Amino acid sequence: MEIRIEVKGLDEAISRLDKVSAGTQLRLKDAMRTAVRDIQEQARKEHQFTTRTEEAERSIEGTTSFQKDSYSGTVGTTRLITIYLHQGTKRHLIRPKQKLALRWTAGGQFVFAKRVRHPGTKKDPFIFKAAAHEKRKVLSRFERAVRQAIGEAY
Repeated sequence: MEIRIEVKGLDEAISRLDKVSAGTQLRLKDAMRTAVRDIQEQARKEHQFTTRTEEAERSIEGTTSFQKDSYSGTVGTTRLITIYLHQGTKRHLIRPKQKLALRWTAGGQFVFAKRVRHPGTKKDPFIFKAAAHEKRKVLSRFERAVRQAIGEAY
């Protein structure tokens, strides 16, 4: 599960950027890196789930890729627990995989059961919310970089 930021239609712009300056390309790459970082940080900060180990937050990762004709950035996770928190789960039955019973603590005591009816997990689309929250900033960063490139070209 991931959110992908991709700048399309750059063929003509990139071909012109080769003629403009390396500085402009650096500004566009920096805008992409900053966008990915900001969405990642927002997703890590503004989720609604309760965490004990912060493993889910750490699993939210961002990557960038820069090719001659496309720049892309991705924010997402591959950890199942984080995907379940993001997308939610339906009610389901939990059974032990290798043992005869499930065991957990409640009130300082161990509790055992052969199965548990889990009520499901309410979805918390924190990565999507983070992308929506950062959308204006991301767009304005790219617009500023493009305006600067146009200014340099003329």
